[in-house]
Amino acid sequence: MRTNPYPDEPTHNQPTEMLSKREPMEDLPLKQIPSHVPTSPAMDTDLDVESAEVRQEEARTIRYAIGKLNDFLQWFTVVLEVTLIIRFLLRLIGAYAGNLFAGFIYALTNILLFPFFGIVGSPKLQGDQALEWPTVIAVIVYWLTFWAIRRFLLILISSPEEPSS
Repeated sequence: MRTNPYPDEPTHNQPTEMLSKREPMEDLPLKQIPSHVPTSPAMDTDLDVESAEVRQEEARTIRYAIGKLNDFLQWFTVVLEVTLIIRFLLRLIGAYAGNLFAGFIYALTNILLFPFFGIVGSPKLQGDQALEWPTVIAVIVYWLTFWAIRRFLLILISSPEEPSS
């Protein structure tokens, strides 16, 4: 058996063998929840003010989180749109797919364009050059989708407008 490096610590005063030989503890009675007894009207207003402040702080936190989500969606939309436009331009000028950069852009955007392939054909211009209509359609659809989501999030965190007379 090892010696205790902290002999003065109260948790190590008794060996564990003695703890297992003890009788089990009896259940403690449940604590009664005190009912709300207002002592004065001033105390009630203090509680109402504190709870209103807590609710306002929670609302600010939620608005902040939704605002940050909205910022992230805007950033993501810009990156997505720029990537799709780069692909469109590379296909338009006939960039070689074996090139490291062009191949990376094509591979990255193929997943995003999968639902749009086959809607309309891509007319070949000359050699590997093509006017890729599915990419144009995807740019428009993705932009509209993210615009609608961001608009909805802005509606969630804005205050209601006054009705027109």
